[in-house]
Amino acid sequence: MPLTVQQLTDIPFLHTRIHAGASGAGRTIAWAHSVEMPRPWDWLEAGDLLMTVGLGIPADPQEQVAFVDTLAAIGVSGIAVGENMLAPPLSQEMLDAADRRELPLLFTAFEVPFIQISRTVAAASQGPEHLRLVKTVRIYDSVRAAAVRSSSAAELLRDLGEEIDCALSVCTNDRGTVVFDGSHTPARAVREAFLEESGRRGGAMPGILRLSVGNTTALVVPVPARRPASLIAVPHGSEAPPYAILQHVATVAALELERLLTAREQQRRLGSETLAHLVDGRLSPLSAASQLESHGLHDGPLALMVATRPSRASEGDAGGWAHHALAERQIPHMLLRRGNLLHCLLSGGAVEEVAELLAVDDVRIGVSEIFAGTDEVRNALREARWALQVAISEDRCCCHYGEQAGVTGARSITEARAMVERTLGPVLQYDTERGTELVASLRAFLRCNRSWQRAASELFVHKQTLVYRMRRVEELTGRKLNDTATIAELWPAINALDTLE
Repeated sequence: MPLTVQQLTDIPFLHTRIHAGASGAGRTIAWAHSVEMPRPWDWLEAGDLLMTVGLGIPADPQEQVAFVDTLAAIGVSGIAVGENMLAPPLSQEMLDAADRRELPLLFTAFEVPFIQISRTVAAASQGPEHLRLVKTVRIYDSVRAAAVRSSSAAELLRDLGEEIDCALSVCTNDRGTVVFDGSHTPARAVREAFLEESGRRGGAMPGILRLSVGNTTALVVPVPARRPASLIAVPHGSEAPPYAILQHVATVAALELERLLTAREQQRRLGSETLAHLVDGRLSPLSAASQLESHGLHDGPLALMVATRPSRASEGDAGGWAHHALAERQIPHMLLRRGNLLHCLLSGGAVEEVAELLAVDDVRIGVSEIFAGTDEVRNALREARWALQVAISEDRCCCHYGEQAGVTGARSITEARAMVERTLGPVLQYDTERGTELVASLRAFLRCNRSWQRAASELFVHKQTLVYRMRRVEELTGRKLNDTATIAELWPAINALDTLE
């Protein structure tokens, strides 16, 4: 049978005595664990004996009281402190708290290694450990049965929850989204407490986290998968499952999550290939319709979105961060990464939600007009890129095509083409027919604020060559480059031409 604290202190060779909290000497010790972290309760569970040389014990008396109260709240059996080691002086307030909470505070002699206590507790706990082993075997039997039945991850979680008498959920650490469709959704208050704690810790979750929400205590265990996620277990009764059992369930959840991530990655790649064929005009309408249906985009009008890469995104990320965010919200989409731009084909009704998801850090987004068929994808791409240029030029997060003119003064591609033809048409024609570089020279001249020397250096030509070219531009356009009104026409036209190209 498991030892009590009193029985542990009665063993002569352990040289351990009760210093405070003697009224809790009847507490049963399920396991003994050494922790030197400032928050040992993140690594312990009910029935554990905390063994410490004192590194994690705070020096402030009020913090020592909180230390005792928190450990007592999770149900540890006691605190064994190495005598004359590294602990700060234990204040009277801490000793009074141990008495009040009936939590034994023990002193273990310097010459007794903690492993001796651990072995003694382990030898006495063989019966309960056997029960844990049986429970673990039954967990993996449930996994085997689920594989035979081809059960979904949600069904497997429900079976495991019945086995350990808990409501189980797997949620992402960053947004608290339930990972497996159809699985249990935590209560809103539990989810909010989980997100608050995850945010405070920067997504780095401890071995076990206890969330007290009203009369509910939720246990949170990290899921060891590529996508940072956690298992949230809410016991149906008053008794929580052992931490070791929850770790096994989290391992099973990790395997299911990896399967899901692999399937998502395959879907993302297929969508990327399809969208690349669409924007390049290499996919027949019949094949395009079939591919859109397989990605859930066959109903309703479509929209195309183009977004810049977040500054913190890794070079190897081809849009995976966005794909997971959209998939977890069941938003049908196709993603294509080209250069520093992420292209997203989606339902027209999901534009605002997707824009909000993608709008992280310094991302800029351009959105096309709503369109009906896949034969309009290439035109939608031009519209989305036009809107993106407006968003960049005006330092806006998101811009819809035709919404604002931007630095070009044109609200649409049609207006931009008309502007370019009206202002630069003769010059473009001259360049095309004679192979000259008048437009490029004009662009450099205006960009250098009409500095002859700087522009000539940038173009690697003699100053007189540049003067000759600009005179030719004046002749072809009928405008004088020393006239402010002329510059007010030419500069937006150059920007419009750059965007169209």
